[in-house]
Amino acid sequence: MIDYRVLSPAEFEQFWALDSYAFARQYHRGRYTPAVIAQLRGLFVDGELVAQLQIMPFQMQAGYGELAVGAIGSVATWPQHRRRGYAEQLLRHACAELRERGAVLALLYPFRHTFYQRLGWALAGERRQVQASPDHLQSFAAAPGTYVAATAAHIAELDTIYRGALRGRYGPLVRDHDWWQVDVLHTWSGDRYHAFIWRDEQGRGRSYLIYRLERNEQGDRLVCRDIVALDPVARAQLFVFIARHADQIVAAEIPTPIDAPLNALLPAPAPTSVVPLFMQRVLDTARLLSDYPFAPVGNGRLTIQISDDWLPDNAGRYQIALDNGRAEVTRLGAGEADLACTSATLSQLLSRYLRPRTAAAFGLLAAPNRQALTLLEQALDGLPPFCGDYW
Repeated sequence: MIDYRVLSPAEFEQFWALDSYAFARQYHRGRYTPAVIAQLRGLFVDGELVAQLQIMPFQMQAGYGELAVGAIGSVATWPQHRRRGYAEQLLRHACAELRERGAVLALLYPFRHTFYQRLGWALAGERRQVQASPDHLQSFAAAPGTYVAATAAHIAELDTIYRGALRGRYGPLVRDHDWWQVDVLHTWSGDRYHAFIWRDEQGRGRSYLIYRLERNEQGDRLVCRDIVALDPVARAQLFVFIARHADQIVAAEIPTPIDAPLNALLPAPAPTSVVPLFMQRVLDTARLLSDYPFAPVGNGRLTIQISDDWLPDNAGRYQIALDNGRAEVTRLGAGEADLACTSATLSQLLSRYLRPRTAAAFGLLAAPNRQALTLLEQALDGLPPFCGDYW
């Protein structure tokens, strides 16, 4: 008999053993509070735990508003039970549970993209990883103000800067106090990150930096967990702070949104790589389109045909009536549609990783009605996605 269910506190050691085996890591055990243990799910075959994961309900910023999503982590199967479809069954159950709880998207960081891609997950976006030496940052000028070491007592101030700086982005999690305390200010092993807020002369917090110092054979590095600023002057003060480590580090690892032109600010380009963000999967097409905060572009109407082999309830023809950023969605019967794509492509359009015209140009979105394509392009106007969290 196959059974999907919540792991009991007494079964936590089984979860810990498989998680440690699959990911060759050791989380700080203190992060597994009763509330977190209640998020653990297992697939049992004849009473034996064969696969497991964690589901985490979040609100996620989505440009002009927020969406209810479910983050999935710690997906693992014991090696003697692999290649039997258990992970896929586990994910089906988890998606069904998240949908019942009101989540419109399931998010995860994959161990292998191709495994999740065939199940309908799609890359939600990319970010840049800039490897800047202190010399790259020496040209930034210091401004009057102070750096304040940040602790849990400063979470409200940190969150105000975080929300303000990332307003309009798709992808940032809405962080509650516990997430800040456990997953932002501390590493997974339970060690504290270094954290500093820059405040201007009036005492207003306008930027912050959360980082660790990493020992490396080629020289120590400053690895940013978060680097967030409300304005150019406040951002420059974080680079001034990093540059003061010139006698200590050879480079700083700085994550930025894909559209942030950091190299345009530097005297010479710093080595830069592109790093994928999380993958996401549509759980409920109608509700996702109804809840999605479109750009306030006025009125319009279009129909879109969605295909979804893995979760066929999502498939169908939908009419979207837009009214100043809100959508009234009606599921229609068979017929012609203005636009057509898979649910995976739909999720990438809504994340603004894919622009509608780009998707049409690359064959990911069929667009026989060009006026509908223009309307969707306008309705999905906004900044590219970004997320600084990992789970």
